[in-house]
Amino acid sequence: MLKADDYCTERMMNMFERAKAQTFISRVFLHMTWALVLTGFTALGVASYPPFLYAVATNPFGVLILALLEIALVVYLSRRALELSVGAAYLGMAAFAVINGVTLSVIFLVYTARSIFLVFFASAALFLVTSAFGYVTKRDLSAAGRFLFMTLVGLILMSLLNFIFRSEAVMYLYSAVSVFVFSGLTAYDTQLLRRLYEFTELDGEQYEKLAIVGALRLYLDLINIFLSLLRLFGRRR
Repeated sequence: MLKADDYCTERMMNMFERAKAQTFISRVFLHMTWALVLTGFTALGVASYPPFLYAVATNPFGVLILALLEIALVVYLSRRALELSVGAAYLGMAAFAVINGVTLSVIFLVYTARSIFLVFFASAALFLVTSAFGYVTKRDLSAAGRFLFMTLVGLILMSLLNFIFRSEAVMYLYSAVSVFVFSGLTAYDTQLLRRLYEFTELDGEQYEKLAIVGALRLYLDLINIFLSLLRLFGRRR
């Protein structure tokens, strides 16, 4: 049995580790927040200048280039961020946020501004609830994460097929399942980030770069929840 002083020491160490993990997750959310703000201002800036907005919306080749750039940045940052300098990781995250803002600007042509803002706040609330669950739960979400990733692959295949057949019913089904998948991934990613921090020895720069990678993952979860809810509940023009 532990002596009283040993028990107190262990309890204090656990409290200290929890406080450090909370500080790390707070850092992740800080990076995600400034990236979202940058995306939002970029989207609003493009939407407020109709010639640029219509140029983006009516140029399929340009949209394809933007989408490929986004995918390339996500893959590169996810795999190489810990090898980059902190400044380069920040720059990559900022570049992705701006490019995504340009891409998302076209939603202002489809949905009313009021519904976009309302759905975003609803998405943020759902995101925060599921992220908090992932952080505090003692249940291992690894198996759920694997299931959600497999479901995500199925959703990608569904979206590719629906790009050809353009079924509205399939689009609604895709959006509804996407809300479930990305809400689950939010919880899974939050738990994964907490565990990575707790069980990985990091120096100051690696700590910061891992926070940026984590912010990117959670950013993508929130954006996908938002777009899915917007397709389901957004008021069209």
